[in-house]
Amino acid sequence: MQRKVRFAVTRVLVIDDDPSVGAVVQLMLQGEGFSAICETVAESAIKTFESSSFDLAIVDIFMPGINGIEVIFRFKSCAPVVPLIAMSGFWYRGSADPGLDFLGMAVGAGAAICLRKPFTPRQLLTAVHASLDRPLSLTTALEAETKGKDNCDGAGNASLQRSSTSVSA
Repeated sequence: MQRKVRFAVTRVLVIDDDPSVGAVVQLMLQGEGFSAICETVAESAIKTFESSSFDLAIVDIFMPGINGIEVIFRFKSCAPVVPLIAMSGFWYRGSADPGLDFLGMAVGAGAAICLRKPFTPRQLLTAVHASLDRPLSLTTALEAETKGKDNCDGAGNASLQRSSTSVSA
């Protein structure tokens, strides 16, 4: 008799105050076989994260109330091994002084990878898979994924960045 092997489904918490962005990310993840839950309020997301187990969290940086950097700090303090992806559409366009690097701040708070919106579905899935792989063996795949494909910020900066390893286009 053949035994069925059951694999655990990877649980992902998506936090974005824009319901349409959260829903699209959630649908993309579900289409790839992940169990994804979307929260639009940071306070609710923190309660959801603390009351359940997740394998990954994807956090928008700019949200009303508690910002994404604070959310990342809180998640890292209660579940330090859960990888986090930070995402933001914020960019200082047309400024000679780029100001604060919020995605860099997210890395300092504990994010494993940063995504600059808009990002492609393939970039999202590459970031998710790279975050879930404990060895940093996908750096080359991340570079290949963004190379020559991403000029969304107008300055040629890649949307996809791994902490401590900046991926440039």
